[in-house]
Amino acid sequence: MDLTLLLSIVSVLTTVITIALLVMVLRRLGRHRRELTALRTAAEDRSARRRAGSDADDARDPAPVAGSGDDDRLHRIAVVLNPSKFAETESIRQRLSELVERIEGAETVFYETTIDDPGQGQAEQALREGADLVMAAGGDGTVRMVASVLAGTGVPMGIIPAGTGNLLARNVEVPLEDPGAAMTAALTGEDRQVDVGWLRTGDSPAAALSAPRQIFLVIAGFGADAEMIGYTVPRLKKRIGWIAYVLGGVRTLLGRSVDVVVQLPDESQHAHKARTVLLGNVGRLPGGLVLMPDATIDNGRLEVVVAGWRGAAGFSQVATQVINPRLKPRFGPRLSTLERYLTPGIRVATAKAQPVQLDGDTDVEATHMIATVESGGLRLRAPVSSRPTRQ
Repeated sequence: MDLTLLLSIVSVLTTVITIALLVMVLRRLGRHRRELTALRTAAEDRSARRRAGSDADDARDPAPVAGSGDDDRLHRIAVVLNPSKFAETESIRQRLSELVERIEGAETVFYETTIDDPGQGQAEQALREGADLVMAAGGDGTVRMVASVLAGTGVPMGIIPAGTGNLLARNVEVPLEDPGAAMTAALTGEDRQVDVGWLRTGDSPAAALSAPRQIFLVIAGFGADAEMIGYTVPRLKKRIGWIAYVLGGVRTLLGRSVDVVVQLPDESQHAHKARTVLLGNVGRLPGGLVLMPDATIDNGRLEVVVAGWRGAAGFSQVATQVINPRLKPRFGPRLSTLERYLTPGIRVATAKAQPVQLDGDTDVEATHMIATVESGGLRLRAPVSSRPTRQ
């Protein structure tokens, strides 16, 4: 093919992709503005109803009545705040405190994360000090650390997303661009009992069984996905957002697949050649891409994707199947494999150690993973519109 023609084709494709991404972003911005307006209207209506009810109660009987509806109100809201994710933490503190006071009439207490303690210690302190609701203000890592403490306690967690991926927030439709809108969504939303994933890793079956379990709420992975995260430049993440992961992923295309054995709860074993094994609690990625259509946050199961490919051409076959699962490659050699499982637990083993990630946090290398689901393990405060419609 003539070099000039090839460059022209690449230029046209780049332009089309850029326009499509721009349209997608503008559509999302419009949707979030509409959500913000609706949430603020709901908050004002709720506040007005409370004032009206309070005035009526005072007129009938000024003395407080034990067991009244006020017992259900929030009194202390904790915000576990990652200061590295916000440009002006003082203005964020003031704005959130004013929203909580106006909508709920509650106290707001802030706990800032540190490099040494990215959220667990702060969430534990918030519980000790009597928080009714704990907001995780930061990226997916902050959300994961706070959730690791709140899981199983019954105390609800809300999300104020900041950072690059914000995958859990995207999957439960928390507003992304506006911390005030996210707080309003939590104050006017409803509690959902959602699943949490737990992962153990090691360099042998015994080491994995005895390892401390680690939480994940979105996707844990083993292989190329963890490599992609490791290759992503933090500076680019701040400048161009989640697209930086795409650039980091280019370096993973040429790696080799390894022998992987998957064991399901019924003791059946399945051998694969794979570049990555993904364990999904939710399945929607940035840009509207649904990687795992059966990964639902409250179904008590993980969707597992085992994918292998050879070179860029093989990866394009996998990408095609992810975008359209019904479409199978019909021409040329078969350079990829893609298998899916829906399961409450799984064990994965490989002879060669692979990097591991949990919700975007790269952890260690391991040859064995053991994953389980705690059904309904976390009480999550989310917008009412985020609840899926059952068929």
